[in-house]
Amino acid sequence: MKAPLESLMQEGRDAVLRPLAEASTLPPGFYTSPEIFALERERVFRRHWVAVGRASEIPHPGDRFRIDVAGEPLLIVRGKEGGVRALSAVCRHRWMLLGSGAESSGTISCPYHKWTYALDGSLMAAPLMEKAEGFEREECSLPSFGCEIWNGFIFANLSGATAPLSQSLAPLAAEFAPWKMDEMEIAGRIEFDQTYNWKVLADNFMEAYHHFAIHPESFEPNYPAAISHAEETNGPYAALRMPHKDNGLSDTLFKPLDGIPERARRGFSVFNVYPSMLLAVLADSVVWYRMEIDGVDRFKLTVYLLAHPKSLDVPDAETLKTFLREGTFAVHMEDLPACEGVQRGLMSGAARAGRLSHLEGAIHAHQKWLMRELERP
Repeated sequence: MKAPLESLMQEGRDAVLRPLAEASTLPPGFYTSPEIFALERERVFRRHWVAVGRASEIPHPGDRFRIDVAGEPLLIVRGKEGGVRALSAVCRHRWMLLGSGAESSGTISCPYHKWTYALDGSLMAAPLMEKAEGFEREECSLPSFGCEIWNGFIFANLSGATAPLSQSLAPLAAEFAPWKMDEMEIAGRIEFDQTYNWKVLADNFMEAYHHFAIHPESFEPNYPAAISHAEETNGPYAALRMPHKDNGLSDTLFKPLDGIPERARRGFSVFNVYPSMLLAVLADSVVWYRMEIDGVDRFKLTVYLLAHPKSLDVPDAETLKTFLREGTFAVHMEDLPACEGVQRGLMSGAARAGRLSHLEGAIHAHQKWLMRELERP
């Protein structure tokens, strides 16, 4: 008799590892099982590049911010030489979390016993340790993790064994080039504490099938569900295209940059850069959903609103930023009852894997990738 986790994994394989026209979603246990979540932490989030912030958030040497990835507390720091590092945020003395003090400083100081580290993680000072025999400061540096900046986004990697990020995302970088995302400013930020599985949001974000039911006034009139389509990518990301009704021009708040392709002006696209970086790319702006995943049914969502300085060079730019923030908030508040309702439904004993529509190809692509990663030892 198969163990419960083994049986669930087999059920997942049977559901998603088949053509879209025959496929179902991952079974409910993939959204509710602590064992599956533990596998995701170890085989997905600890192995792959995870987007953690924007380089513009730490513009000066000494600037830093705290974030957890797969349960690992990280301190993202701009070094004296200008490079960005992902350091362990755990003091090497008695495990106090670092980063709760100044957001910018030439050193990193532990609030517990004042062990002090340089911006590269090396230990500079350890007060009252002179009687500890054989104590070597050189052996007490903060561990450093993989860190890359791609299109202005900071990515961290805990494994140390993954191929360079830029290599795997080269086709996507080429598509994004006209937006000059590395130069974009943060035009706004919205935070939510969410009480459902992270994949519920990823699924919802990557299909327009729900537009006529959940967004009948905000999206469906201009971006009808029926004409949306997922696009084959052959890369570690999924893409969903949402053309404007009748191929019309999309309304914009800001001024699109010269060189933005015509297709992007007549619709918009959303992307899931695996495992969980959710991007909406509009003609004049980019919306990034960053998830800090704390458990099987909880995560912190930070929505970043990004725009290029030239796009923001319009009359009443601050008012338009407010419109963008309020509109993005309103869309998520429309999605929230659906996401929370799905999580409640997943807990039902009657819940089973659901058949996928042809409009849900981006979900299928993500879940196939996820299933294969969970199976990889």
